[in-house]
Amino acid sequence: MLIGILADSHDNVPMIEKAVEHLNAAACELVIHAGDLVAPFSIAVLGKLSCPWKAVYGNNDGEKVGLKLKAASLGGSIQDPPLVVEVDGKRILVLHDCADAQAEARTHSADVVIYGHSHAVVIEQPQGVGKPPLIINPGECGGWLTGEYTAALLDTDTMAVRVIDLSIKSTDYAD
Repeated sequence: MLIGILADSHDNVPMIEKAVEHLNAAACELVIHAGDLVAPFSIAVLGKLSCPWKAVYGNNDGEKVGLKLKAASLGGSIQDPPLVVEVDGKRILVLHDCADAQAEARTHSADVVIYGHSHAVVIEQPQGVGKPPLIINPGECGGWLTGEYTAALLDTDTMAVRVIDLSIKSTDYAD
C-alpha cells in the first residue's frame, strides 16, 4: 500500500492543494496528516483526495470541533493523538509532537512512527537486529518555518520512504 504523509500545513491552502495533486498522482491508497492543519477552511481541499485520509490534532489545532466536523464532511477523520493504523500487517503510530520516537514505538508496539511538529524532515530506517521502527517526519507542507514544502510517500510493501518536494510539479510516480 502506498501511503501519503503530510504534517504542519498551517492553513497554507495553495500548498495543501499541491500536496493533494502529488498524492493523487502517486496513486496513494491512504493519506495521513500528522497535525497542525489549523483551521477548518484550510482542509476543504483534502476532499479532492482520491483515497481515504486520517489526521491527528497538533498543538496549533485549536478549533477541534470545527476540524472534526469538516473532516467528517470530506470523508476523512481527525482525532487526538495517538492514532494507530494497521495496514499490510504493519502497525503505524501517528503523533504530532514526539520527543522519543523509539520509546513511543515500544509503548504502542509500532512498526512505523509518523510525527510532525518540528517542521524538519526525518527518515530513520530500521537497521540491525531487533527490527527498530521506521520513523518518519515528512517536514512541513506549509513551508512557513523552513521555506521548504515537503510531504512523504511510504510503500508498506517495501518500507521505502520518498520525500516529495511540493514546490515542483507533480509527475507520474510509477517506477
